[in-house]
Amino acid sequence: SIPPELGNLTNLETLSLSDNALSGSIPPELGNLTNLAALVLSGNALSGSIPPELGNLTNLTTLNLIYNRLSGSIPPELGNLTNLKYLNLGHNALSGSIPPELGKLTNLLVSYDGGFDLYCNELTGSIPPELSEELSQALRWILERQSCGERGSEFRDSAGVHSANIKLIAEWGITTGCLPLLFCPSRTVTRAQMAAFLYRAAVHLYGAPAASGEVGLSDVADDAWYRTYARWAVGNGVIRAPGGNFDPGGAVTRADMAEMLVAAFAHLSAPDRAEGVFTDTAGLTDGAVRAVEGIAAAEVTTGCATDPPRYCPDKTVTRAQMATFLARAVQSAP
Repeated sequence: SIPPELGNLTNLETLSLSDNALSGSIPPELGNLTNLAALVLSGNALSGSIPPELGNLTNLTTLNLIYNRLSGSIPPELGNLTNLKYLNLGHNALSGSIPPELGKLTNLLVSYDGGFDLYCNELTGSIPPELSEELSQALRWILERQSCGERGSEFRDSAGVHSANIKLIAEWGITTGCLPLLFCPSRTVTRAQMAAFLYRAAVHLYGAPAASGEVGLSDVADDAWYRTYARWAVGNGVIRAPGGNFDPGGAVTRADMAEMLVAAFAHLSAPDRAEGVFTDTAGLTDGAVRAVEGIAAAEVTTGCATDPPRYCPDKTVTRAQMATFLARAVQSAP
C-alpha cells in the first residue's frame, strides 16, 4: 500500500508511483502535499474511493489515476484543481454522476490527446450545465461508450477501409479519439501517442503491462500526459530513446511501427534471417527488415503495394493506419 507518511513530504513537487503493484486505498494524507504539480498513480491495483482531500492540491497540473480499481463517485472537490491540464481517471470502476464542480477546470486540455480521460468507468446521470461546451461534448461521448468492450456511437470521421479497425480499438479501450466524436484518421501518429496506444493494447491483451523500471527521459516532463506510457515503452524496449531522448513529437514511420509491434507483443516475432519479402526494405537495418517481415508473416501487414511487393518503410503512419496495424496485431494473438 501507499504509506500515509508520504503526506509529510510537503515540499514534493512530483509524486509518481506508476506501474508498480500497489494495492489498498489512496491515503487522504496525500492531500497535504500542496506543492505537488503532478500526482501519477496509474497502472497499479489501487481500490476504494478517490479521497476528497486531493482537492487541496491546487497547484496540480496533472492528476493521473488510470488503470486502477478505484470505485465510488468523482469527488466534487476535484473542481478546486483549477490549474489542471491533464485529468486521467479512466479504466477504473467509478460510478455516480458527473459533479458540476468540474466546470471550474477551465485549463483542461480536453481537445488534446491524453488531456482528459474518464473512459471505461460506470458513470451515470446527465451532464451538468455548468460544464463548458467542449467538456460537455467530451463527456457525452464518454458516457455513450464508456464501458470497455461496449459498442458505442461511431466516430464521425472514421469512414474508409480502416473504419472497422478504428471501432475495434475504441471498443478495446486503446483510443478515445482526438476530439469528442472524432478520431482524426489522417493525422500522423507521434511517438508519444504510439507509446500510449501500445500500452493500452498491452493492457487489453495481457491484463496488465510489464513494469517499466527506472527510466530517465530528458525530454519528457514530469507532468506530461504520456510520461507513464513513454517510461513503460522505453523501459521494456518497445521504443528506443538513445541517450534518454524520447522525442515525443517525432513521427512514427512504417519501419518504426514494425519494430514497435514485434517488441510490444510476445506472440509476434522476427525471423532469424531476412528473406527479401519486400523490394524496398534493403536500406533498413537488419533488425528492422526482419521486424517488417515478421509482421508480414503474421498478416499484420500486406505492404503498401503488390507489384512489385513494397512496404514503404519511410512513410509516416496515420492514426487510421495505426488502428489497422494494432487491431491485426492484437487479433493475431493465439
